[in-house]
Amino acid sequence: MSEDTIINLLAGGTLLFAIVLSILIRNTKAHKVLTFIFYPLIKLKEWVDPNYWASRVGEKSGAYDKARNSKFRQWADGLEGWKWWTWQLVGGGIFFVFLEIILNTFGLTLLPWG
Repeated sequence: MSEDTIINLLAGGTLLFAIVLSILIRNTKAHKVLTFIFYPLIKLKEWVDPNYWASRVGEKSGAYDKARNSKFRQWADGLEGWKWWTWQLVGGGIFFVFLEIILNTFGLTLLPWG
């Protein structure tokens, strides 16, 4: 066996063990102990995660609610079939072309071959 095969088998076995263990200890004393032990690590992960802070600011400021209730969002959610696909491809394409142009002014690029 090659090293890659062995590493993949070990990773798959570890993942399978974690899934089975989580099913077995659900709603037990061991689950509560592990939750208590890992609580500081979970909080540390949240404190250093930019997505955590963005969601907190977005929800507290009401920006997410304003975006959810906008007429543009309702229009885009109402598209079906070819109109949805056209909006996704053409609208998204135009957005990324403009983003690429802006990034090029700073000497950056989105393209992996650029």
